[in-house]
Amino acid sequence: MANEATTIGTRLRQARLNKNISLDELQQITKIQKRYLEAIESGELDLLPGSFYVRAFVKQYAQAVGEDGDKLVAVLAGKETLTPPPPKRPQPETIQGSRKSLHVEEKTGNPVMRLLPVIFFGLVALVIVVIVFYMTWQDRNNQTPMIADNSSVVVDQATTTTSKVAESSTKESESKPAESTKESEKKEKEMAVKLDSNTQTEAVFSLSDAKGPIKLDFVGNANGPCWIGVLVNNGYVYQYTLQAGETQSTTLPEAVTNATIVLGASGNLSIKANGKDLNYTDPNIPALRKNVTLAINYQTAE
Repeated sequence: MANEATTIGTRLRQARLNKNISLDELQQITKIQKRYLEAIESGELDLLPGSFYVRAFVKQYAQAVGEDGDKLVAVLAGKETLTPPPPKRPQPETIQGSRKSLHVEEKTGNPVMRLLPVIFFGLVALVIVVIVFYMTWQDRNNQTPMIADNSSVVVDQATTTTSKVAESSTKESESKPAESTKESEKKEKEMAVKLDSNTQTEAVFSLSDAKGPIKLDFVGNANGPCWIGVLVNNGYVYQYTLQAGETQSTTLPEAVTNATIVLGASGNLSIKANGKDLNYTDPNIPALRKNVTLAINYQTAE
């Protein structure tokens, strides 16, 4: 079990370093004392209070850095291994009878079965011919003379003029509500997003004319996972490890005016607030651990 503990500890430590999470940050996330986290990484599981805490702490550590905690606990219990067993070699099939008898069976098979492909393709060809014939006959019956008889065309000048006036009045009446609707839509304010400052460790955004509640969308890119934490009033209201290509969302509490998004690997995702992009990335700034602070100003009722 000592070898497994050392291997698991090394694997968890590497996963933590890949996410740019320090032991102090991991202690805040998992609520596990730092000395126990160090013991897990060094494989010294006998320093933990007991077997129950070994399983619980390893599983909680693994979930925080994006590893499979249940599998690691099963490895410690001897129920699984970290390397999968080699695939089993398939058993050769046994063929009864000689090659000569099999060849004879193929030649003397059911003749109806050998004719099935010919019958099938013959039926398909017959269906195609019938369809082409029907469409040709239908086109001939539907032909109409290109020049209509002048005696059948009667133009009522008064009726035509009246219908044109009615159509113009209908179009005017329909266009007025549409124009009023467009004017009301223009008056409705949209939330504005402004980047106030952006450094290596923190980006500050101002959201003005916002409509509550604020919905945050997180979209992972192909670079790798990223740990996300949302702080409101110095307390986490959301924590998640976003994998590459994954999409998650959360909604801030009502009337919140300040919130902080803590990112473990800030270059591995993009963020939207009520559908608006929060462009905090900068090619001149390393994409490491970063805090994205939101100062929210809501719309006032008129």
